[in-house]
Amino acid sequence: MAAQNKVRVEICGSRYVVSSNEPVEYVKRLANAIESKVKHFMDSSPNVTLNDAYFLALLNYADLYEKSEQNADHIRSQLTEYLEDSTRAKLEIDEYKRENEKLRKEIDILRQNIGREP
Repeated sequence: MAAQNKVRVEICGSRYVVSSNEPVEYVKRLANAIESKVKHFMDSSPNVTLNDAYFLALLNYADLYEKSEQNADHIRSQLTEYLEDSTRAKLEIDEYKRENEKLRKEIDILRQNIGREP
């Protein structure tokens, strides 16, 4: 089991200690992304409070997460379809190989019979 990292981060002047199994740099990168998004919303309008900006950032990331989940579900669905198509194609190939072998044997028999006729 991976050790818990305790990572100190600062977002818009507030300090937090985050416990995570993720690498320290990853957690800091997330904190920086959050701070950047919060500052973006605060800079967008003088009426946006820090809490408003946190909420908007949270809503933005929740939207991205939801869309990513939908995209992942779509990709999983496509992959399942491709695997099913591949399985069907393999079965068809096997069937065609058997049919081909059967026809080759019939041709061999016909050739042998032609050679025996007077």
